[in-house]
Amino acid sequence: MKKLLISALAAGLAVSPAFASSDLEAQCVAYTTETGGDPSGCSCLAESADADMTAELMAVASEEDLQALSQPSKDAIAACWPDA
Repeated sequence: MKKLLISALAAGLAVSPAFASSDLEAQCVAYTTETGGDPSGCSCLAESADADMTAELMAVASEEDLQALSQPSKDAIAACWPDA
């Protein structure tokens, strides 16, 4: 689930961190809703992501990108979906 969620977040970088955070949450919600997943962690992820983390998460386009995420990004995902 986490891998699919992050893969769905790839859509390019937004101009400002506020828009990027909003975009990150919107992409997360759209994906989890479409796939029948749990969108409850999406606002958590968007709120916990600073500008660098948001950019990193939104740039994921492959499994290799997912594996290359920084530890803070991986930790944020785990914290926002503790039961996944």
